Amino acid sequence: MRMKKLALIAAISFALATPALAQGPVEPLTVASGDKTHTINVEIADSPDEIAKGLTGPASLAPDQGMPFDMRAIPQAAPLTMKDVQVELDLLFMAPDGLVVAVIQHARAGSLRPLDPGLRSVAVVEIAGGQAAALGLKPGDKVSHRIFGNAG
Repeated sequence: MRMKKLALIAAISFALATPALAQGPVEPLTVASGDKTHTINVEIADSPDEIAKGLTGPASLAPDQGMPFDMRAIPQAAPLTMKDVQVELDLLFMAPDGLVVAVIQHARAGSLRPLDPGLRSVAVVEIAGGQAAALGLKPGDKVSHRIFGNAG
């Protein structure tokens, strides 16, 4: 009986500690930065409801996970905030061709401060806080994914 309890506690602890995205399909997105290419497994948010929800669910996010938002899917997009988001995030803002035009690092969980770099961008990729610096991501890098028509 004691072993069953320990096994149950271990399973619950693992489930709570395992970073997870919402529940949609996951696909690769690549970022070319200098001579390195980084792959991030992303869950797509392409409807206004999915974009509004974003990464509000997970209590943690693995270093290789993220979520891109094609802001062209929203007629009049409100500024992004971290309201209801439980984890610190880095945000990559992209031009229509996937060129990174701005990076916001360590956006604070729960913050209502508008996240807008003041540059014309059509998409945003949210990744775990600290990953932009860890991977050396910066403006001028190139994101490849089907939302930019440059995947594969």
